[in-house]
Parts: sequence; C-alpha cells; structure tokens
Amino acid sequence: MKNLTRWTTTGLLISLALVFSAKAIRAQDPVQVDSKHYKVELENSQVRVLRINYGPHEKSVMHKHPAGVVVALTEQRGKFTFPNGKSQERSFTAGQTRWLPAETHLPENTGDKPFELILVEVKPGKAAGKRAAADDPLKVAAQQYKLEFENQWVRVLRVNVGPHGKVAMHQHPGNVIVFLADGRSKFTLPDGKTQEAEGKKGQVLWGEPGKHATENLSDQSAQAIIVELKTAPAPAK
Repeated sequence: MKNLTRWTTTGLLISLALVFSAKAIRAQDPVQVDSKHYKVELENSQVRVLRINYGPHEKSVMHKHPAGVVVALTEQRGKFTFPNGKSQERSFTAGQTRWLPAETHLPENTGDKPFELILVEVKPGKAAGKRAAADDPLKVAAQQYKLEFENQWVRVLRVNVGPHGKVAMHQHPGNVIVFLADGRSKFTLPDGKTQEAEGKKGQVLWGEPGKHATENLSDQSAQAIIVELKTAPAPAK
C-alpha cells in the first residue's frame, strides 16, 4: 500500500508538472501575452503566420517564438532584450526577409515611426517530396523568381512579374504568399481551367500545393514573397 501511495503521489506530481509546463509555454506565446502587437493572420498544420504592428517606441513583454521567416512590410529598427539581460539592436528595410531561429525575447521599437512585420512560424513535420527540376519556378522563370534564401525548413522566393507579364507552367509546395504590391493575376491549371485572384499590398495568403501558369493582369509589377514549406502537413490527431 505504501508503494502504491508513493507511485500515486509521483504520478500526481508529474501530471501537475506537465500542466504547469503547458501553462508556462502558453504564457510565453506573444498572441496570449501581447495581443496588442501580435495577431494570428492564418494557421494550419504547417505554419502559424503572425502580423506584428508596433507604434513608435512601443515595447512588448518577454515571449517566445519558434523558428520562422520574417518579412518586413515597412522599415524597422528595434532592440531585443533576452532573458539573460543582454540586448541586441536589429533593423530591417521594407521588403527584406530573414530566417530567425527559435528565440525568447522582449522587443522594443526604437524608431520614431510605426513598423509592420509578417512572421511565418514553421511547425515541425516530416520532409515533403521534391518537385521535378523542370517544374521549379527558379528554372522556368529565372528572371521573375529569385532565391532569397533556403534551409532545411523553407525556401524563400522573391517574385517580380512585370505589367501583363506571364510565367510558364511551374509548381509550388504548400506556401505562404506575402504581397509587396497590389496586383491581380490569372492562374491557368494543367487541365486548362483558369482562376483569377487579387492581392493587396501587405496581404497574406496560404497557397495549396499545385501546378499552374500565371499572368499579371495589372498595369504595374506584381511583387510578392513566397515562403515554400519543405515539411509535409503534420498528421491529424
């Protein structure tokens, strides 16, 4: 009976520890602890995308992010303070992208202007299958698609299609699209069917895996950042 009581007590303590640990993790989520500055733009089994807005000289609280891709919609200058008390100055130009490792920090806008960022947080998952080289937009449309950077989790592309420009048939895995300019495009699918879509500067959309040709229907360049995911969707629980 004593052994049973001891194991029951141990199990209870472990359960309580797990509960408090889960609460601690949630407490560090910027959306939970600082909803003024962090909003969920979209979320699925592969990513959570946050829209981040800070006014001049505004400061957050300590919180945690998984690894992900940041896309600066405006110029940004800030100070990041870490749990050990050390700090680091960081800056972005409008349209710049960067990979950020998982990190706990307290950000502060040190500039005199507001700033806006998109953060694509990558969820863990199994490696997705590779596309054929002939379907790669970097091969098919090298003048319009440029590689920003690539690692084991993502490939980030900068897209710039001129007014009424066309892009031959190509393929993307699941991806996040961040529009850097207003635009209207037509997508032609392998079966010949077409779809039209409109995007506004700063808008964020999820792109399902697929193959298509595109045409810019507007009188100005279509500019966007595409964050291609290299991980397959996590299995449903």
